[in-house]
Amino acid sequence: MDKNRGGHQATTQKHEIELMKKKLLPFIRCSVFRVPRALAGGNADACQPRIVSIGPYHHGDTSKACWTKLNRTTKVEMIRKCYSESTDRFSGPDLVKMMDLVKMMVLDGCFIIQFLRQMARVIQLDSSLKNSYVLASIMRDLLRLENQVPYFVLEDLFETANIPKGTLSLANLTFHFFSCFPEVFGNVWERRSNLKGVHLLDSFRLSLIPWDQQDIYPLNKRSSHHLIKSASELRRVGIGFKQREASTFLEIKFDRERRIIGIPKVTIDDDLNWILPNMVAFEQCRGQGDGHITAYAAFMGYRYLIYTVNDVQLLHDRKVILNHGMSNKDIAHFFNDMCKDATFYVKGSYRESHFAILNESLKYERISFGLAIVATLAGMIQIVYALLQLYHPS
Repeated sequence: MDKNRGGHQATTQKHEIELMKKKLLPFIRCSVFRVPRALAGGNADACQPRIVSIGPYHHGDTSKACWTKLNRTTKVEMIRKCYSESTDRFSGPDLVKMMDLVKMMVLDGCFIIQFLRQMARVIQLDSSLKNSYVLASIMRDLLRLENQVPYFVLEDLFETANIPKGTLSLANLTFHFFSCFPEVFGNVWERRSNLKGVHLLDSFRLSLIPWDQQDIYPLNKRSSHHLIKSASELRRVGIGFKQREASTFLEIKFDRERRIIGIPKVTIDDDLNWILPNMVAFEQCRGQGDGHITAYAAFMGYRYLIYTVNDVQLLHDRKVILNHGMSNKDIAHFFNDMCKDATFYVKGSYRESHFAILNESLKYERISFGLAIVATLAGMIQIVYALLQLYHPS
């Protein structure tokens, strides 16, 4: 009797794994990538886990051997509390067999769900996570591009797991987790609905994009973004900067009448140093044209505002940049390196209209400056001609 029951359970589990395989196969378009070193913002380690490896890319990484026991025992304990009866979005050839991939997704997905519940204080924090360094490292590891699980896997597991009814939904748990990064995440609770990404990193990225700030000005189709120069050069042509209050650091606005660029405060700290390169790398690897984070990073750095330490100092003086432990030179390198090898299109990004308005102002400034030079030269010619007439009358 027990043997028959055991055989039935094994058959059921095998059937469920086969169903998961069928669900994974249609998602052949990648969303979890190995990050090219050139896209890691000059810091290839930014996209790689420190403590907990999720998914196949860093599975069995011997360089993290000192954390293997913590990784295994913590996961097993969390999954024991979460796991019910249920048991490609990755790029790269022959990573693992499909059966192993499915099992790995279940293991890692259950770990993530239990970790999110602990971070939201739904359940008690595991003793192994009371070390502040370990906890902070795991939090960051769950938002690294090479360390992601497809979001639909988390949804399926959450539906079938032994989780009491009436507790926080997976979406709410996710946003509680995001709020643990206040300097980056900001105040975006009002936009949390319908922001389901392909994985946690993408959901975090989507929550930052100010959809309510989409293009509201008519655009000149021939407008180019190449006129925009560094912060120091913009100041020399009469364009100022100020810090503006906003729910996310992406909400940059150009006040055409006052000729001021309002930029939300951005804190340059350890959190931004790894999360921003990961989001840029995801947008670049995915290549679907929604490069909103890349647009911000490029505007702040490589091709626009920050060229030198003087630009950093100017933005710091205007309270736009808040520096935590980095020199002006390091900040300039951080923004310049991040998008140096990135493909960036203003068109289609949330910055499109404001780029266009700023460009029109710069064009007007150049025309006005050119007319002023012409008028000055004309005046000087008249003076010289008058002097010649005075000393050499005809």
